[in-house]
Amino acid sequence: MFEKRQLTRLKPLLYFFIEYTVVFFLFAVTLKYTFPFVAGFLLALSVQPLIRVLKEHLHFKPGVAAAVSTLVVFCVVFGILFLIGYWLISEISHLLNHLTVGVGSVTGPINRMISTVGEYLSKIDSKYVQQNQEQIMNIAQSGAGVLKTVLGSILAFLTSLPAVITMFIVMILSTYFFSKDMTGIKTHVKSLFSRNAVFNIRSASHHGISLSGKYICSYLFIYFITFIETLIVFFALGVPYPLVLSIITGIADILPVLGPGTIYIPLALFYVIKGSFLRAGILLLCYFLITAIRQIIEPKIVSSSINIHPLTMLAAIYFSLVAQNFWLLIYFSVLLILYKILTNMEVLPTLFEEPETVVPAETESCGNSVKSE
Repeated sequence: MFEKRQLTRLKPLLYFFIEYTVVFFLFAVTLKYTFPFVAGFLLALSVQPLIRVLKEHLHFKPGVAAAVSTLVVFCVVFGILFLIGYWLISEISHLLNHLTVGVGSVTGPINRMISTVGEYLSKIDSKYVQQNQEQIMNIAQSGAGVLKTVLGSILAFLTSLPAVITMFIVMILSTYFFSKDMTGIKTHVKSLFSRNAVFNIRSASHHGISLSGKYICSYLFIYFITFIETLIVFFALGVPYPLVLSIITGIADILPVLGPGTIYIPLALFYVIKGSFLRAGILLLCYFLITAIRQIIEPKIVSSSINIHPLTMLAAIYFSLVAQNFWLLIYFSVLLILYKILTNMEVLPTLFEEPETVVPAETESCGNSVKSE
């Protein structure tokens, strides 16, 4: 059915796909155990220039240079996280305290809704309740099960705080030891490969860092577009604190499935309760428009930044949305980046072989006649 030469040519690509899938699956399954060590290794790689400066110019010992670099990187990371968290908490609390909405305008519609529901409940026949007692009990048990799940999740989070603290301690220590022994680790890894293989790995890593940087920047640009669109919508509708809410919406765009809807939908419900149905409808309409625009521009921006066909990126985004699994988006994105790197280096064959350029017979005969002259 298929040409045998094409099957032979694509065999390395099939092996790469199988090996990558197995490695990624093992990585995703074991990440909760290996995360502090993976993060520590990446942080240790990032501080190598600082360690080099401390050892060469300030004549620090390797252990002292690694300790100082680890302290600096974690002070910077935790400092940035603390500042962002403090800024968000202060802005959100300021937003809640100074929101220019009268309490009566919100409690009034809620009270009317409660009284309406009470009138309907008073009209329910007692015989109907007795006949459908089993169904009502099942609904109540389902609600109790949901409440139990929520409370169990909260309890699990609270009891996991010591584990989170332990994870950060392990991350700090692993960063220190990886930073201290990074030269030896690189030497031992290089000794396993030939010079040509080491050169290919180094060039592939540089190319991969470049493509990954473009990939991250393209998504940051998409989140910025969402922030600008939301800022314009909130300003036009007169939503209080449009800048803060737009920033939060841009951050929420990272979340799968709902994305900006985590802000737009509660805000629309708030205006429905307030009685402003026009604003609520416009907010929902703008949310659907922003989501549609994102689905259109995301494959184009991401694919153009890493030179991959937009249809492949669209398929990756669609698969992750349908499965409601963020890991699928990471899986396909990394797969496409690695495929692009390895095909550019001619380590792997391309999926579709480029057609050979055929010289027309007339041109060839003209060339032969010119040579004869």
